[in-house]
Amino acid sequence: MNTDNLTGIKRYSDQNKISPDNTKLTPKIDKYLFTGFETVLLNKQLSGLIHCPITANGNYKVPESVTSIGIEAFSQCKGLTSILFPTSLKSIACLAFENCIRLTSITLPCSIVEMGYRVFLNCTGLKSINVQSKDPLKLRIDSEVFYNVDKNCCILNVPFGSKKNYQQSDQWKEFKNIVENEIFLPSSTKIEIRNSNLEN
Repeated sequence: MNTDNLTGIKRYSDQNKISPDNTKLTPKIDKYLFTGFETVLLNKQLSGLIHCPITANGNYKVPESVTSIGIEAFSQCKGLTSILFPTSLKSIACLAFENCIRLTSITLPCSIVEMGYRVFLNCTGLKSINVQSKDPLKLRIDSEVFYNVDKNCCILNVPFGSKKNYQQSDQWKEFKNIVENEIFLPSSTKIEIRNSNLEN
């Protein structure tokens, strides 16, 4: 890892306070040196989330300033149960959520334009994936974004009128349960999903 861009790196705490971190970073960051969500590392522009310590537990809200999540950023965070992505998020890099086995549900905002190789590798606890975009994100066949996610049990919730699009798109079509929903977004921090099939 090139550390040139990490000069003056800042950290984001669970109290939503950003403070300078004078820790000298080496090319290989040892996640065992950090604890909890208080030392999730961002670049100095606060736009890139670099990594989260593997000891983190529970829920985490990605800061609104973040547009990209880096390679292996949340890898091996086996205590992570839920994560809220901001509407500013554009990309999630390779293996970002590798082995996050207790992650049960994710919501992918419309802003995402790129997801890397095996982003959700071995996220065996995923029960639902909520996609906000009516147009399926084009995923390379060999990227295997959802590798070893149980696609027979995990429900893919998509916007009303887009089910057919997802059924015909690479990787998305591998999910056996694709459900159309009307999705309302009253704010960036609250997501309400209403299954249109229940209202007929």
